[in-house]
Amino acid sequence: MRRLIFVFVIIHSCIISKAQDQIQFVKTDEDKATVTNVKCGANNPSGLVFRFGNGLADFGEYPWMVAIIKISDTSSTQWSDKDYLSAGTLIHPSVVLTSSYGYEKIKPNELKCRAGEWNKKAEDENYLHQERNVRRIVTHKDYFKDSFYNAVTLMFLEKPFDLNEAPHVGAACAGQALPEPGTQCFGTGWGNGAFTNESDILKKIPVNLLSVADCETKMRETRLGEIFRLHESLTCASSADDTCKTEVGAPLVCPVKGESTRYVLYGLSAYRIQQDGAPCAYVNVPAFYSWIGERMAEEGFKSDSYTYVP
Repeated sequence: MRRLIFVFVIIHSCIISKAQDQIQFVKTDEDKATVTNVKCGANNPSGLVFRFGNGLADFGEYPWMVAIIKISDTSSTQWSDKDYLSAGTLIHPSVVLTSSYGYEKIKPNELKCRAGEWNKKAEDENYLHQERNVRRIVTHKDYFKDSFYNAVTLMFLEKPFDLNEAPHVGAACAGQALPEPGTQCFGTGWGNGAFTNESDILKKIPVNLLSVADCETKMRETRLGEIFRLHESLTCASSADDTCKTEVGAPLVCPVKGESTRYVLYGLSAYRIQQDGAPCAYVNVPAFYSWIGERMAEEGFKSDSYTYVP
């Protein structure tokens, strides 16, 4: 009997040890612990329930996708196009990374973030979306609206998203250095905004990263003219059919070499000149990797949630 008990204790300890290798505990504002998957950037390549093609993401395929919404007077949870402001990326259960454009005069208590959304017109998906109010907005001190320089913003939430029993919600990894030009990546979004084709279902758009030289050459052929220089806070990508445009703040993620189900965030949709052949500009996330970590630390959060670990 004692031998059986001893064996059980060993097995139980091994199970606990293995489980602890897969999770980490994140301190929240309420000083409670919530569990989140250590492996950021893990997508659901086959979808959790639905399978789609033709430029549409599968359900839960990009679990870090966030919709930033203006809080309305109604208590309805149904999607409202007029209240949807832009996209964002979940990098921690309590933190959303997005572009700064459009938030210059908006207060935190006017906003909420929605994670786990897919079909914005459906209310009967197997896993429901979650919403959290914004507690604090932190924008880069050198943000220049007119040229989209340093357009990076962190939104700290009143309470964390619940990642338990929510496989369609997860954090993205943040890139520390841009991949090589020519790398195929994906932009995601519903297409809300000027000059974009809207979709009820989340879109995924394949794009190819451009070098600085190629980006500047293509941009100089637009109304921006010969004086255009790509600012270090921006990067560039293009798509074969000029559909790289998505709503402001939408994530640009690239696959990790050798890992079919891991992606890293390298950009946030910034702008596109409405002209054939013009590439799309994105906020260069790696350029702000240290800034993100510093601002997170000021709020008492570690960088583990968005740090890529093979």
